[in-house]
This record gives sequence, C-alpha cells and structure tokens, in this order.
Amino acid sequence: MQPILTAEQMRAADRAAMERYGLPSLVLMENAARSAAAIIRQRYPDAYHITILCGSGNNGGDGFALARHLMSECRPQLVVCGNRQRMSSETATNALVCQLLGIPMAEWGHDADAEQYLHHADVIVDALLGVGASGAPREPMASLIRMANKSSAAKIALDLPSGLDADTGQAFDPCFRADCTITMGALKTGLFLADAPEVVGDIEVAQLGIPSTVVASQTMAWLIGDDDFHRVYRPRKKRSTKFDYGRVLVVAGSEAMPGAAALCANAAVAAGAGLVELFTPCVHSALFPEVMPHRYHRPTLDRDALPQIAERLLRASVVVLGPGLGAAPETTALIDELLREFVGSRAMVLDADALRAVDPTTPLPGVTLTPHRGEFARLLGLPSDQLAHSAWKQAIALSQRAGATIVLKDFPVQISDGRQTYWMTQYNPALASGGTGDVLSGIIAALWAQGYPQLDAAWMGVVLHSTAGAIAAARHGELSTRASHVIDALGVATGRILSNMQ
Repeated sequence: MQPILTAEQMRAADRAAMERYGLPSLVLMENAARSAAAIIRQRYPDAYHITILCGSGNNGGDGFALARHLMSECRPQLVVCGNRQRMSSETATNALVCQLLGIPMAEWGHDADAEQYLHHADVIVDALLGVGASGAPREPMASLIRMANKSSAAKIALDLPSGLDADTGQAFDPCFRADCTITMGALKTGLFLADAPEVVGDIEVAQLGIPSTVVASQTMAWLIGDDDFHRVYRPRKKRSTKFDYGRVLVVAGSEAMPGAAALCANAAVAAGAGLVELFTPCVHSALFPEVMPHRYHRPTLDRDALPQIAERLLRASVVVLGPGLGAAPETTALIDELLREFVGSRAMVLDADALRAVDPTTPLPGVTLTPHRGEFARLLGLPSDQLAHSAWKQAIALSQRAGATIVLKDFPVQISDGRQTYWMTQYNPALASGGTGDVLSGIIAALWAQGYPQLDAAWMGVVLHSTAGAIAAARHGELSTRASHVIDALGVATGRILSNMQ
C-alpha cells in the first residue's frame, strides 16, 4: 500500500520532517532531485538534451537541483519562467550553483535560446508550479506550457503537471501533459481524480528521506493493488467443508431485469462462498446450477415476500440486496422494511435499487454500500456534477456519519469505513458495461461470508474484480467484454494474485 496525501498533508509532513527531525529544506530538495534524476535516467537512458522548465518556487528549486544531477551523463538546459526576486533561498541557491557550473540557462520571454532549448529537447521536464499553486497558469508561463505540449519530446512533470490542482485533479487551461509524473515524497490525491488520468501519464514517487511514520501520520488514503492481498489472504484449510465459507443470500431481480440477480449470485459462487441462495421473481437461464433459487411468483418483490426473505436472511452470513429489483413503490417499501428490521443485526451489501431506500442520516452498522457516482449523488440529494471534485470527501464523511462501509464505484474506486480509506486505480475500461457492478456486489458478499472483516472484504473484492476485468479484456477485448466474462475470469484472477505473492 502506498500513502496518498492532500497538498496540505504533504506540507505538514515536510514541516514535521524539518522541525521534528532537523531535516533542512535544502536536503529535502537535494533528495528529491537525486531520486528524480535516477528515475529519468532509468526511463530515458538514451536522452541527451533534457530541457528543464523552472519556476520561482520550490518546484523550480527541484528542477535546478535536477539539472546538476543530470549533467554528468547528458546535457541539461534550463528555461526559467518566474520572478527571480521571489525565489526561496533554497531555490535561489540551486539556481546560482547551476549558473556557476555553466549549465545553459535562458529566461522565457527574454532570451531567444529558450525556444531553441524546447525545439531540440529529447525530454522536457516541467518544474514550473508545485502543489501550492491554484487556478490556471498565467502568462508568460501559459505560453511556455502550450509550446512544451506541442513538442514531440518525452515529457516529465515534477510533483504534478503545472495547471493541475493537487487536491481535486482539475486540469486548468493550459495544463502540462506529461508522459510521466515524478511526485515528491508521496502520492497526491489530485494525481488520480477528475481530469488527472488524461495528463499525468505514469506515476513514480521520488523519495525525500522523510520518515515513513511521518508520512503515514498525515495519510488520507492508501493506494491498493494485487500486492496487498497477501496482507489479509487466508488459504483454505485442507480439511474444510462448504459450511466453513459462509452462506450468501441474494435478494435481487425482477421480471424486467432477471440477469442482474443471476450475475450477482453467480459471482458469489465464483468468488468462493460456501453456499449461495437467490430469492427472485424470475430465475434467469444463465443461473449457475450451484445456486439455490427461490422464485417469488409475482413480477416484482413486494412486502408480502417479507416473511420468506426474513426466514432465509436469518440463516445467511451475508445478504446482497438490490441488483435488478427495480424502482416499483411496492419493492421500495419491502426494502425499507428489511432495512428497518435487519440493519445492525445482519451483514448486508446494498447495491443498485436498494440504495433508493437508504436514509443517509441514519446509522447503518454492518452495511456495505456500493453506489456508482450517479447513485451516490442521488443518495446525498446532490447533482452528480457537484461531486466531480469532492465525491471522495463526501464518501468518507458519510461512512463516518452512518458507520457504514462505502465502495464508491468512481475513478479511482474509493473504499472507506470512515476510519481507513483505500483507493484502487487499476480499473479497466472494459468494466464500463452493464452488470459488472452486480458482479462486484456478489464478490464482496462472498469474501465477507468467508470470514474476512467488512472493510477487507470490500477492498479485496474491488481488487479481485479489477484483475478479473483485465483478464476478461485480454481475452475478449475492451469493447466486447461482458459481465459474465468477468465471472468466468475470477478463478484465473485469484490464481494470478496469489502467484504474485510468492
């Protein structure tokens, strides 16, 4: 897991390193430059002309120090854009050292050589604006960024691309379009949100020498992936039975949408639940034979179904409620009744239509919510576009208020119980199709039923779903991958994750 910080949290970590451990700002800048230089030489070993665009802030100081570390193996050139009188002492020191070393340096807008440095570059490094900047870059910096973006050279951003908000991921005009972003000390929230995936490229972390405990104490969220499975994965005992791995009850489907129920139940089987039951008005022909179906003989579920569902719910380890149920008033009334009676006493995964009955102001202990952005906005009573830059904060706040675990199916996918928050960025566009959310709910329920803690079951389910999606996309292509393909890939996905643990 890698820590993810806001801009203010990163500044607090820097301050703690300087005040508590006596690490001078100049040392942090030196470490940043040394680490960035190693990454650049590894990525572009044949690059010779490397043009570094330096602003007057500490990001520019990193750029000046970087030029010094690169000069033994290539020819760095500096394009300076900013008020030299406003440079910090550390930035001014590194700029002076570059000048004394004879590293070519031109001032943007004043020296004709500046444009030539851009035209002849093999690599362009953006060290103009750091995490403290806000809003759109102004002239003359704006024209420099636009010219750099037109270049065919490889492009690297230090800390984050200039013009990108470090917290929200909003890309202003202009914004440096990087092939790789070397972020300093720790990942930043803005590298993953909103417009960021279109402009940050690959992401590398330059180590500053700040103690990991200092960074962890400031961390807002943790980036998760396949490698984190080993932290909580428990191999099955050789002597075990289906009763050791839980019973999942899926309450889902309608005559209009029987497939959602089948996808959810099938996914729970494929993800390892010991027993899976399905209560539904319509049994789809694609339902696995391992699923125990119970058909309700009306087009949609209503309150008359409550005794039958309650009987099965009381013997279930986890219940999934919602996929394909529909929005009929009688169905919503049933969901509302189930929530009133069983929230707090039974483990529940609420998805899709079940979310319509959720009151976000009431406690929801033992409940995992799995909304996509639109469902989450409806849950909060907000327009979807209002959440473009704040959905992750709202998800944490709701988890804290309600005591629920939330899996927000956004980019990145955000999983939070209000105390710990995890982000997953490895999602494949092939998963952007109907039914894949139903599959995810079944996977999470299966892991939870097998005895994994609620939050672990949620993030492990997200990782497994993502890996299966990538395998399915490799087999069928992004355009043709279906939710059922993801279920078929779950076994291989689990094997791949576990083999990476060795």
